[in-house]
Amino acid sequence: MHKQVNVFFKVPNYTFIERFFYRNLCGCEHLKSSLYLHCITYKSFSVKNKSLEDHLRVLFNFNEIPQDEEWSSLIKNARLQSFKKNEVILKSNLRHSDVLFVAEGILASEFTAGEKTVIGRFFRPGNLCTNFDSLLHQTVSRYQIVSITSCTVISMTASDFREYYNNGISLGKILRNIVLEIIAEDILITDVKLLYGKNEMIEFIRTHYPDIAQKVPFKYIAQFLGITPESYSRILKQSHHNS
Repeated sequence: MHKQVNVFFKVPNYTFIERFFYRNLCGCEHLKSSLYLHCITYKSFSVKNKSLEDHLRVLFNFNEIPQDEEWSSLIKNARLQSFKKNEVILKSNLRHSDVLFVAEGILASEFTAGEKTVIGRFFRPGNLCTNFDSLLHQTVSRYQIVSITSCTVISMTASDFREYYNNGISLGKILRNIVLEIIAEDILITDVKLLYGKNEMIEFIRTHYPDIAQKVPFKYIAQFLGITPESYSRILKQSHHNS
């Protein structure tokens, strides 16, 4: 069964993440009326033996890949990579020189403070995955990107990404919209972590990221929430009991 993918739609037909972005970041009426946001909705299907072109068609809901210079360049230069769970894909204390599209599986951005590991956010199928501070400013990143589950990614170099992003027309427009979505989601996640209690944060994950709640081990969700796995398990049990 193929995944169903919806790539672009106009405001106001937006999801929870887009609603947050629309409400908090768009102050101009003309921008609100013309803004397009990237949203990808997946249904489970097997990605074994899929080519790079197959993944791109699913990712962007294409019957055929556009025949223009940008897409030809992407197909020529991008790489399809698979990783087992718990692999470090982009290492910390280095400049992140790659940008990843998640085709399958779940990844996370994490850093270590002393003996404590903190997960900043998760990346799901359809997400663009890198450390953008390191990418844009060419600085060393304290974050590393790890595979929480086995995963397949489409990898491109940072220089290629910047060229598509800054100067691209068809592919460039898609990338610019995706980055807007990343900004919106990062702001939302930061607000949730700062303003929500632990029980509310867990309910937020279960409601808006059900695939993460179902597929990601307790250990990693606890690192995202800033609590122990035992506390996370206890809150879940209390929630089930109360419901």
